[in-house]
Amino acid sequence: MGSTDPVSYREAIEHPRLGQQWSDAVGEELRALAENSTWDYVRLEDVPAGVIPISSKWVFKTKELPGGGTRYKARLVIRGFEQQPGVDFDETFAPVAKLQSLRMMLALAAIHNWEIDQMDVVTTFLNPEVDGDVYMALPQGVESGASQACKLRKSLYGLKQAPRLWYEHIDKFLRSLGLKQYEYDPNVYLSASIAFASRTDTPLAIWRSKKSADAPIILLLYVDDMLLFSPSADRVTTLKNLLRAKYKMTDLGPVRCFLGIEIERDRPRRTLQIHQQRAVRKLLATYGFSQCNGHWTPQPMGSKLRRLDPDSDSETFPEASRPTRMGNPLNSDGKRRYQSIVGSLMWLMLCTRPDLAFTVSMFSKFNDRPTTEHFAAATYTLRYLPNTANLAIQYSAQNSDMPVGYTDSDFAGDPDD
Repeated sequence: MGSTDPVSYREAIEHPRLGQQWSDAVGEELRALAENSTWDYVRLEDVPAGVIPISSKWVFKTKELPGGGTRYKARLVIRGFEQQPGVDFDETFAPVAKLQSLRMMLALAAIHNWEIDQMDVVTTFLNPEVDGDVYMALPQGVESGASQACKLRKSLYGLKQAPRLWYEHIDKFLRSLGLKQYEYDPNVYLSASIAFASRTDTPLAIWRSKKSADAPIILLLYVDDMLLFSPSADRVTTLKNLLRAKYKMTDLGPVRCFLGIEIERDRPRRTLQIHQQRAVRKLLATYGFSQCNGHWTPQPMGSKLRRLDPDSDSETFPEASRPTRMGNPLNSDGKRRYQSIVGSLMWLMLCTRPDLAFTVSMFSKFNDRPTTEHFAAATYTLRYLPNTANLAIQYSAQNSDMPVGYTDSDFAGDPDD
C-alpha cells in the first residue's frame, strides 16, 4: 500500500485532491458486486435472533500501471474476525501448490522446452456461493435503508471460509474439463494422457512428449494464480479459452514473476533462472538494512547459538533484564521483530535460497524465547543478503531430468540437542 493511500472510507471520499477518484473506485467496486449478485438486502428483523451482522471495511490501494498512469482501486472486505465458528462458518482449510512442485516443473519445462504461461483470476473469492447464512451490515457508501442488512449469496474477501469455497469451486470446474489431481499435490492438475499413464512408464517420460493435438498439459494452482505447462502452445491456448469462458481472467502470457519469484528464461539456450532480487531489496528496506555493510556468509564461522537458560527468565525478572551467557531475553516487541525476520528469511529459503536453509532452521529453534544474541545473529544474516541478492537457481537442458539430492552433517554438533 502506498504511503498516500487512505486508511478509511471517510478519508478517501473527503480527500482534498483525489476524493473524486476514490469515490469512482468505490462506485466501480459496488457495481461489480451488484452485477455478481453478491448479496440480497433483508430487513434487520429478518436476521435470526442472536446473529449479529458482520461489519466490513474499505481497502484502498494505488496501482502504478505498466504502461504508465495510475489506477485507484477500492475493495470491500468483510471483517471475518467477527465470524463465529458453527454460526457463520465451519471448515476453512484450502490447500495451495507446493513450492517443490513449482520448482520441479519449472526445471523440467526448461529442460524439455515446454511452454509456461501464467493466468490470474480476477475477483477470485467472489465466484463461489457461500455455504450457509452469513449476514453483513450495510457497507459504507451503500444507501438502501438504515433498517436493512445484507445476506450474502457469494463469498467476499475477508470471509474465513472464502479460500476453501474458492478451492472447491475451481477444483470442481477443472475436474469437469477432464483434468485430474496429481496424487502427491492436490493443486497440480494433469491431463488424462498423464493421469492415466501406465505405472510401468518412465516417470519423467511424459515431459519428452512431442507437440501434438493431444499433447499433455499440466496446471499448477496457487489460490488465484495459475501456471500452464505443455509442449504445445495450441493446447495452452485451448485451456486458456476454457478458463476465460468460466471466470474473468487476466492472461499474463509467458511467466515472468510468480509468487514474488522472478523467472528469467532464455528459450534459444534452453535455460531458466529463478531468483528473488526484488523481494530481497524489499525485505532489507523493511528492516532498515538497505545501506548496510554486507557479509559473505550467513553466519560467522564457528557460530554456535544456544537456547536461553530457563533459570534466567524467572518471575523475578518478567522483562528478563538480567544478562546471561546466551544474551538477554527480548521483550515482546523484540520477540515479534525477531520472529518476523525469521519468517521473511524462511520464505526466501523455501522459494529460491537453499543457502539459507541451515541458518533458518537454527533460528527457528529460538522463536519461543529469543535473546539479544539470537537477534544479533538474525541481523548478521540480513547483512548477508545485499552481497548475495543476485544469487539464482538455474535450470538448463544440459542438466539431467532425474532428481539428485545432497545432504551434510555436522556430526551431532548442536549444543542444545
